[in-house]
Amino acid sequence: MPLSGLLNINKPAGWTSRDVVNRVQNVIGIRRCGHAGTLDPLATGVLVVCFGRATRLVSYVQQSRKRYLAEFRFGFTSQTDDIEGELTPVPDAQFPSQSELQKAMQSFVGTIQQVPPRYSAVMVKGQRAYALARKGQEFELKSKPVRIDRFDLIDYQVPNCQAIIECGSGTYIRSLGRDIGAQFECGAVMTSLAREAVGDFSIDRAISIEDLTTENYKASVSAPVEAIRHLPFRLCTVSEAEWIRNGRPLSYHNEALENQAEVAILGAEGESLVAICEYRQEESLLKPRIVFPLDGD
Repeated sequence: MPLSGLLNINKPAGWTSRDVVNRVQNVIGIRRCGHAGTLDPLATGVLVVCFGRATRLVSYVQQSRKRYLAEFRFGFTSQTDDIEGELTPVPDAQFPSQSELQKAMQSFVGTIQQVPPRYSAVMVKGQRAYALARKGQEFELKSKPVRIDRFDLIDYQVPNCQAIIECGSGTYIRSLGRDIGAQFECGAVMTSLAREAVGDFSIDRAISIEDLTTENYKASVSAPVEAIRHLPFRLCTVSEAEWIRNGRPLSYHNEALENQAEVAILGAEGESLVAICEYRQEESLLKPRIVFPLDGD
């Protein structure tokens, strides 16, 4: 059994992200396990699950760009910003034309300020926003910066539209639909969401959680190095790997890197992850932050 790795899971509708992690734990027989980026029960698609030592890489997978296929329906609002909540019709709603909608979507591309949904896992004074919302308590959610790289209209059959969205970490697709609907004063709720990719982990290479078994899961495990392909890297020799695994810094200078930038240290063949280091520009050093022992150590 691999001591650590990543699984590209295709999550079906109706499953929580925690349900998927529980199933992976049971199949692999390992407790140390976590997912990289929550998908709501309504959503389907790519959910990367890290296990063993690779659990320390969850935040690095979350940094990767995501691609979604989303569907929205104009003319309604809901407290959850999707069809899971009670739908409230917008009286006398006037829907945008296709060209108006395309233009509006493009206005969201870039770094924007986004307010999360009230029914979300955002922390508000030590409690989850959804817990406060369910209790009927009043609270205010602050906007936060998120990055939208692509927001393209794919199909528009009034009042339903379908869009491809590529975005950075922390983006709520439900909020995008809500804000488009607010812009045209006609309301909008998300009716479906499929995550098609997280970095290099794509839906066409994902395994269904329902098909995952003790006998077949090994064939789907990706090495920990696949979680950090977006980072700059340095190859190292066997002796350098032993040196850095003992917590010692490596000499390194790269004028293109900013001070405190993260650098992945890979084995000589580029397929094994030795460590993730912090670049100390003034000292020309790579100081280890996370070290990965050899399997079996």
